[in-house]
Amino acid sequence: MRQRVIAVVGVVALIGLVFALNFYRLPVVALSPGPMEDVLARLKVEGSRVYDSEGKLYLTSVGIDDNVRFYEALLDMANRDVQLVPRAQLYPEQQDSAEIDKENVALMDRSKETATVVALRQVGYKIEPSAVEVTQVVSGAPADGRLKATDRILEADGHPVHSTEEVRKGITSHKSGETVTFKIERLGRTSKVPVPVEQVEDQPRVGILLRDVFPDLPVKVTIQTQNNIGGPSAGLMFTLSIIDKLTSEDLTGGRRIAGTGEIALDGSVLPVGGVGEKLIAVHRLGVTTFLIPAENCAGVRGHVPDGLRLVKVSKVDDALRFLRDPKGAATAPGC
Repeated sequence: MRQRVIAVVGVVALIGLVFALNFYRLPVVALSPGPMEDVLARLKVEGSRVYDSEGKLYLTSVGIDDNVRFYEALLDMANRDVQLVPRAQLYPEQQDSAEIDKENVALMDRSKETATVVALRQVGYKIEPSAVEVTQVVSGAPADGRLKATDRILEADGHPVHSTEEVRKGITSHKSGETVTFKIERLGRTSKVPVPVEQVEDQPRVGILLRDVFPDLPVKVTIQTQNNIGGPSAGLMFTLSIIDKLTSEDLTGGRRIAGTGEIALDGSVLPVGGVGEKLIAVHRLGVTTFLIPAENCAGVRGHVPDGLRLVKVSKVDDALRFLRDPKGAATAPGC
């Protein structure tokens, strides 16, 4: 009788454990191939003549599951297309999903603005920033408690500044322990704020992230993406699509081309995450050419699907050179 009771208790405990594991959220994130969108079909341009293209330029994305349960993780581990990574590798622990989604939307919006500026410069417009805005203050840094996000920096040490580069020069002109004095605008009021400078990785820093603010652009570009895609990684494909729309030359040449990469204001293409998953999505759609940031090449070697060609780009000019020269395309550098 006693053995029967023990057996029943054991079964109940096992059922309870199985039930509990089913609701246990693991501290991991599951990455999977995400949707692709033809940016050319999502573009709306006002203030300039636009041109049609025969081909397509696809942005790529990564599906992210931030609510992975124990048994889901077992299935994900058996799926070669899914990668499990520690949640802390992608998101700070103090951020919840709503904050992360909001940040990714902001990054996407900024990516569209940067892409528009880079593209307009490429087609001949002279676009210069008109102001500098603080986007983030690093916790514990010298600027913490002195500057705030959305502050506009008007001067550095009495010198007017209109770009992030001018602000950086104002900071790096100081040594560790010295003070840079900013004139800022906050909620319609101006004030002078002294901020100590510290040495971080052999560079003078105050602990702020900045963005250039531009006046109303001569050409208005709207990009309506779907599928809740966020983040900055579509910047390169945004830029190329805008250039393609604004020039009579069909950059696609009738081809279907996908890619990824964050775009910087100087036209540099910066590395992004989830490239392996993006390659899988591209291969499934039958696209055979993928523009990849040069710094992402090392991470995908040995994991490129058969028949998919990678074209390495460090700046938007590399991508344009590839698109504009069909003969030279065969010898464009890959990974």
